Amino acid sequence: LALGLAANGLKVGVLDADIYGPSMPRLLNIHGRPQTVDGKILKPMQNYGLKVMSMGFLVDEETPMIWRGPMVMSALTQMLREV
Repeated sequence: LALGLAANGLKVGVLDADIYGPSMPRLLNIHGRPQTVDGKILKPMQNYGLKVMSMGFLVDEETPMIWRGPMVMSALTQMLREV
């Protein structure tokens, strides 16, 4: 859906909120870590005309995610507000 909207010239952002198994980096062939603006705000990664933010950019794919509710909510809030 996001790729179709981008193909029609719309600006599209995708938030991969799957904390335990983020797949957007692999699906969209995006590698590396997001840059920061002023050391506080994360700049979304881009490919195929999409701006993407995912926990997969911040944690190695092989690293198991053993987070409880408050940590998950904090990470999601940060990705929503500081991108």
